[in-house]
Amino acid sequence: MNKNGINNMNGFHLDNGFTLLEVLVAMVVLSVGLLSLAGLQVVGLRTGHSSYLRTQATIQSYDIIDRMRANEGGVEYYNKPTQTGSAGTEDTDCETVTGCSTASMAAHDLFRWNQAIDDVLPGGVGVVCVDSTPEDGDPTNPACDNVGGGNSATATYAIKIWWTDDKAAGTQQLFATSFRP
Repeated sequence: MNKNGINNMNGFHLDNGFTLLEVLVAMVVLSVGLLSLAGLQVVGLRTGHSSYLRTQATIQSYDIIDRMRANEGGVEYYNKPTQTGSAGTEDTDCETVTGCSTASMAAHDLFRWNQAIDDVLPGGVGVVCVDSTPEDGDPTNPACDNVGGGNSATATYAIKIWWTDDKAAGTQQLFATSFRP
């Protein structure tokens, strides 16, 4: 038995406080691991929000495509190559079954569509135009070249939607798709 009341069978002196040091090292390792886990969680949330915004842009593009297909006789009125964000006007006659021309319906659809984009996407604006290169342009200059037009039934329309992704360092994002009505 030694002076601390611990039986040391080999005759070696036990180091006092060694267990406390092991606990401190374990706490440091655990803390670093938990901080790393928290960092991964933040990155995951940021990425999840960015993908949510891209999904909203996709939904809005299909919304205007469906509106254009529903207004088959007025497809050419959706081609607004220079207007972003403010294209179209509200026409309450187009909320009913009668009293709305195809041109008025197109203007009303563009108005409602741009309202929806503004509601779900931060800094969101959109444009519908005939364009051979839909992946270019920006909100102030959509770069619609009106190439590939032909008649409205055979034209290739581009849907371009821009928004600001505050989770991706505030960068301007573009979702673009093209289709034939």
